[in-house]
Amino acid sequence: MLKKDLTIKQLQAHIKTIDYAPDKQYEVVLKLFEEVGELSEEMRKAHQKGLDQNRKDKIKYELYDVLHYVTHIANIYEIDLEDAIIEKDKINEARYDDRRKNHD
Repeated sequence: MLKKDLTIKQLQAHIKTIDYAPDKQYEVVLKLFEEVGELSEEMRKAHQKGLDQNRKDKIKYELYDVLHYVTHIANIYEIDLEDAIIEKDKINEARYDDRRKNHD
């Protein structure tokens, strides 16, 4: 069972124990697309009808579903998400610093 103060490594290990299908990359990415669509639908409803606690909970759970399948894909390709986040953040920081310097 997951607990507060969860790390990305712990989440990745948890997802691997409950949902791991390295031979089903295509099906997993389709599930990710499906969940992104469901998240988008809940966000649209919140925008149109307002954000009450029920809608916020639905968005929260759809966000988890998206994160679940992103993590599953990382597991399939043996990608450490913590490393990926740190590395990509450094790349983005350099990229956006360069863009800011060019606009000044």
